[in-house]
Amino acid sequence: MSKKYHTLTLNSQAVVILSSALIDEEWFEEFNTGDSQELKRSNIDKNLYIMTIEAEIEDSFIVINLDIFEGENQKYAPEIFSRILRIATRNSDRGISIPQSWQPFQEDSLLSIYAYHDARPGGARLHFDQNAKESGHLYAFSIAETTTSFAQLAYDDQAFTLATENIPDAILNEPAPQPSQDVGNFGILLSEPLVGVYFASGRLEEWLDRKLNPDQMEFVEKSHLEPVRLRGAAGSGKTQAMAVKCLRDLYTDTDDAGDKSFAFLTHSAGLAHDVLKSMLHSLDPVERWNKLKTRSGQPKLWIGTLYEMAERSLNFSSKGLTPLSLDGREGRFLQEVLIKDAIQEIRRDPEARLRIIPKSTNLGPNIDLDDISEALVRAIQNEFACSLDAENVRQGNEAGQKYLNNARHSWQMKLPNQSDRELMLLIYEAYRGKLRKNNVLSMDQLIADFARYLSTHEWDQLKEDLGYDVIFVDEYHYFNRLETMTFQSLFKPRASHKGRWPVFMAYDLKQSVTDGGLGGGIQRFKNPGIGESETVDLEKVYRSTPEIGAFLADLDASFPTLDLEGEYETYRGESQNASGEVPKLLRFNKNINLIDSVTESAQKIAKNTPGKGREVAILCCNEGLFDVYRKAGQIRSRIVTIDSREDLKELRYSKSRCVFSMPEYVAGLQFETVFLIHLDKSDVLDDDKNLYQWRQHLSRAYLGSTRAKSKLFIACSMERGGPSPAILQPLKNGTLKEE
Repeated sequence: MSKKYHTLTLNSQAVVILSSALIDEEWFEEFNTGDSQELKRSNIDKNLYIMTIEAEIEDSFIVINLDIFEGENQKYAPEIFSRILRIATRNSDRGISIPQSWQPFQEDSLLSIYAYHDARPGGARLHFDQNAKESGHLYAFSIAETTTSFAQLAYDDQAFTLATENIPDAILNEPAPQPSQDVGNFGILLSEPLVGVYFASGRLEEWLDRKLNPDQMEFVEKSHLEPVRLRGAAGSGKTQAMAVKCLRDLYTDTDDAGDKSFAFLTHSAGLAHDVLKSMLHSLDPVERWNKLKTRSGQPKLWIGTLYEMAERSLNFSSKGLTPLSLDGREGRFLQEVLIKDAIQEIRRDPEARLRIIPKSTNLGPNIDLDDISEALVRAIQNEFACSLDAENVRQGNEAGQKYLNNARHSWQMKLPNQSDRELMLLIYEAYRGKLRKNNVLSMDQLIADFARYLSTHEWDQLKEDLGYDVIFVDEYHYFNRLETMTFQSLFKPRASHKGRWPVFMAYDLKQSVTDGGLGGGIQRFKNPGIGESETVDLEKVYRSTPEIGAFLADLDASFPTLDLEGEYETYRGESQNASGEVPKLLRFNKNINLIDSVTESAQKIAKNTPGKGREVAILCCNEGLFDVYRKAGQIRSRIVTIDSREDLKELRYSKSRCVFSMPEYVAGLQFETVFLIHLDKSDVLDDDKNLYQWRQHLSRAYLGSTRAKSKLFIACSMERGGPSPAILQPLKNGTLKEE
């Protein structure tokens, strides 16, 4: 890349447009905007400006020092630029979160993050001044190859000054001439790349007129007088129906001169900002939904996570606190380390050693082993999520006493006596202490603080303006009881109808790889604190072939029976697609043979698939092996790794490389071909001591398999015991055939 220009300056609306664009490496030569009718490009003394036609001097701006894209960083330029745009978006909207896998660090107005996916740990950091020269504008000023203190950084404020001084002239300038059309798309495609690739396309009117099936239409036509549950198998169009209803109701209210405000909540930032917004863009490319305001000046539609909503109110990032996100592998790995440290601390505690551990019949013997098993750590993680975090259990409080004394559900970890549970509480308190020591805030702590804020006099005064009239919750199965308890408090008082609140919830319990959604029992679904809810069931499946559906039905027979009063139903998806190939089982003697063969096969398929690599996914069912493979040099050139649900934009740059992830990180997406790897026997215990482990194993199998539209391959390793018992029934029935 030649150093033709010093800086690139964007206004806030240009940031929004470019955030939805597909940008290749060649774009960074000239930064052309092609035939865009919304953007104009100008050059003043080697300082580039890309702004919307309607740009004004009062806009927020970001200045990018183009030295950032020089040298070794050239090959990462699209991803670096994508991260810069995410920070720029957040700078104008603090409700937008920074993915924790980027490891943000802040000191006053200075901020640093990992520059690109391959940079961590300890690698290249991208640096910003969020209030450069007290202007209110954002300045992306450097990349350091290693983690460096802010005091040691070179800060070229002269480049920022020159760029901002020319903003008025850039606004007034006529658009600069663009290269001729035979240059192609100039390295940039100004459209949302996820639309039409991962979801069904079509305008809102098309969906309402002819694309919705009768069950989906029944849901869309539900009034705002009561809560409604939308239940259905993966691929049945739950999110699509939710998006259509949200947009239809929003526009109907606006056109009728109403003043309702809407919130669309998801459990992952990636689903909210990459998937859902793409879906809404497809329904309305003009994005009227993004511009509508209430009479008080608030957005009529807010989209995001509960954690982003909490950050907007509590602003914990400015206080030096880091939230522990469990929607990504990095956060879960840190939690595993802290749990192991907490166990070691309790093992050294004299009182625990003498009084509690000897009486603990299940947990005690397992933590006393020299080598703490990964299965035990995962079971403890699940206990934290589904019981302790979800119910706000603490030593000495009322919930803590109930935890010690009440009967446990069949799906919970086996803790048969009071000493088992007392020991679990000790581990939990030690774990929380380690969070505090590391200035890390767990998500349950964040939500608990947010819930307390929602009960303050301050929120009572503000909620008439900042509260909501209608709330949509996608992937409700990921929300624990503590999180769902906040819903009622988010409403404006006027939204209530005879004690019922308009919450529209979409879910499929079998897609959750944790038991967090089961805390609080079936009542949390039927009456989640907002009144008794109605149910609409979706049975038609639009994603997978009938052959994949038949495999899923047989896989479903392996799921443990849970007493959830009809909420954990037998799979009954009816495929609406043409017939395809029967899913295939691939056996390999060694793990190394498996990953080499699968990545090679996946890349070959990607080359012959219209959507290339983003239509082919390798999904790993074992966390430990996923960590090994994603760092392996021999396959890195074949894959794009997705290890978090916080940011999915890296999918845009897959090209000839296929997607490599775990099922839970690509929930909400779909692919033409899926290789589900390491569905192995060794990941399943031979006894019933850990129902959670069996449920997690099956949920990953179900979630991963339901990502496939046309072709599904199951790969297992004889080194790890061969095929999982979960797929023995499909093999027997012929819905899974061995290749």
